[in-house]
Amino acid sequence: MPELPEVETISRQLNESISGCTVSQIEVLRQRSFLGDEKKIIDWKVESVSRKSKVIGIRFSNQTEMVIVHLKMTGQLIFVDGMKRIVGGHPTPDWVNELPSKHTRVIWTFKEGSKLYFNDMRVFGWMKIVSKEKYEKEIRKQSPDIIDQGFTDKYLFDILKKTKKAIKLVLLDQEKMGGLGNIYVNDALFLAGIRPDRKADSLSWEETRQLHKAVVRVILDGIKYGGASASNYVHVSGLGGTYQDHFQVYKKDGQKCPKCGEIIKKIKLGGRGTFFCPNCQM
Repeated sequence: MPELPEVETISRQLNESISGCTVSQIEVLRQRSFLGDEKKIIDWKVESVSRKSKVIGIRFSNQTEMVIVHLKMTGQLIFVDGMKRIVGGHPTPDWVNELPSKHTRVIWTFKEGSKLYFNDMRVFGWMKIVSKEKYEKEIRKQSPDIIDQGFTDKYLFDILKKTKKAIKLVLLDQEKMGGLGNIYVNDALFLAGIRPDRKADSLSWEETRQLHKAVVRVILDGIKYGGASASNYVHVSGLGGTYQDHFQVYKKDGQKCPKCGEIIKKIKLGGRGTFFCPNCQM
């Protein structure tokens, strides 16, 4: 599943590419992938594209409704304008192959001639027309994203002190904090020197402060490098992010720890692969 840095990256790129463009046609090839009357947004002009947690919001000028997008496990957004191509989401050959493909669920065509393809292999993702007012009311209720001002070391400390769950599972809980996924949690816990299976309420104030710094750092690094695209298609035509070149411990089981040389181990927590250094992380 794309994580916050990947969703932030495609959101920023689309904001630059389709803001000011006017929708001329929406083709819904799989009905469950688009919720609402797609004909309603014909002739609407895109005002901006933004992100909250892992949801992308497309706002339109002088309209009270907007379109929100969740890529879920295998969703992709691919913007094509002549030879220019911007991709985001689950990496597959569709990033570089001819479109539409057998995985294309929705096609946006803009009056300017460009197209936006929503692909989804497993059809878990969706596009949805919603009221701007309702959406903005909902996001105000949500927990802060890792890079929001509201995500402070005190906020994190208060969350951790309320549970005996493994620290990794707490960090992955989107109801507690938005945007952290498996890749970045593994690396943040390594940087903070904390074992992923430690009870959350066992962390001291100083350990929480270090963890807070580490969590923010890995997310900002992820955004800096355009997210992670751990697949064979990452460098094709220069597409995809490069955070995978900067993994700390994620998917490095059997390799030496970059800090101490101990062998990195892999365990399962909450059904997810979990990587850590048994010497550096306590």
